[in-house]
Amino acid sequence: MTTIGQPLGPRSRFVPSSDLGRRMLRSWVPAVLSLVAALGYGMFVAFRTYEVDLGVYLRLGGRYIFTSHLYSLAVPNTDLFFTYPPFAALLFAPWQRTFSTVHSVQAAWTLCNLAALIALLVLSLRIVRPALGRASAWRIGLALCLPALLLNPVVITVGFGQVNLVVTLLVMWDLLTERRIGKWQAPLGVATGLAVAVKLTPILFVPYLILTRRTRGALTCMGTFVACELLTFLVSPTSSTAYWTNVVFKPDRAGPLSFVGDQNLAAVLDRFNHGIVSHLVLVPLLIAFAAGGLWLAALAHRRSSPMLGLLVCAATGLVVSPITWVHHMVWVVPAILWLALAADRPRHGMALAIGTAVVFWSAPIWWVPFRNTSDLHLNGWQLVVGDAFFFSVLVFLIGAAVLVLHRPSRRVPDENQLLPGSV
Repeated sequence: MTTIGQPLGPRSRFVPSSDLGRRMLRSWVPAVLSLVAALGYGMFVAFRTYEVDLGVYLRLGGRYIFTSHLYSLAVPNTDLFFTYPPFAALLFAPWQRTFSTVHSVQAAWTLCNLAALIALLVLSLRIVRPALGRASAWRIGLALCLPALLLNPVVITVGFGQVNLVVTLLVMWDLLTERRIGKWQAPLGVATGLAVAVKLTPILFVPYLILTRRTRGALTCMGTFVACELLTFLVSPTSSTAYWTNVVFKPDRAGPLSFVGDQNLAAVLDRFNHGIVSHLVLVPLLIAFAAGGLWLAALAHRRSSPMLGLLVCAATGLVVSPITWVHHMVWVVPAILWLALAADRPRHGMALAIGTAVVFWSAPIWWVPFRNTSDLHLNGWQLVVGDAFFFSVLVFLIGAAVLVLHRPSRRVPDENQLLPGSV
């Protein structure tokens, strides 16, 4: 029996190409509007404010990397010193010599940060929803760029001219994809090694790689990091010696560590204690927390997903790091997408994602007094609200532990099953 000439069913209805084009155009409208708004805000920041951390990178790092004064000078009219590894200064030296005005370099770096944010959104979407097509991931990622930009860690990163979005993107691209650029495949660990050479905070991913049985990647990461710093030593031996023998042991050069903008375990304990907690108490606690967090990250990698393992490791780093400024917490972007969309997300994941976004949009830590030494005199509700970001990370880690410990073991995908490196 032939079906030729039979009426088309409702699922086979012919859609004129003009209607299809209009539907596609309408589906991209939110993406375009969000992108335009994000660009508008970014350019407002670039031309109407001073991106103070970018000033540190350029006015100190880029300008003085080839001298002996890199770590002894502060930005004029401030108490801000260059505190990053000397390799970061070497990378910013060309920027300092390329741009002639503050506004031009701020505009360029703001565009880089926005590009990194969009790439991070698209990459995260494709990781948590592998079946999502590339065009759909870009459409949704662009639509989310303005809401993501308004998360407090992200908006501060862009407003200060920080590097956290780039660092996070490098680590995620390295550890969760095939790391392909065209036909070339980067060795596992290289991009994370570069991130560590710029900013030491991702160094916790080295033991994480070892615990997840990727020892070669851990060695490659450390090799890349050491090579970058040796290169910088050849360029500026005085600055490199000053950093690795002195500056690296003084995190308070970056500012008062009891400030509410510092959301790590040490700072929270100081605020609850109304004074500096003894290192005899703090150091064992930090070591125990780091060991437990790394164990949980490796377990999450095996039992749940490499994405959750990575997020648990990043959250552990935020808790135990010597400094965790709010702008370090841009990991909230992939964490929210994992909560909302991942196959291994917890029950009520979407509600948890929305709640997390509300906390990081409203930024309650800035609702309490934080001028001068007032951070050490918070009481009652102020301590809870002023440490809201820290408690959010802690709740995430506790929730991940409950989720993973009640989940049976599973076979972890090998590297060939990871997301292609191109987003």
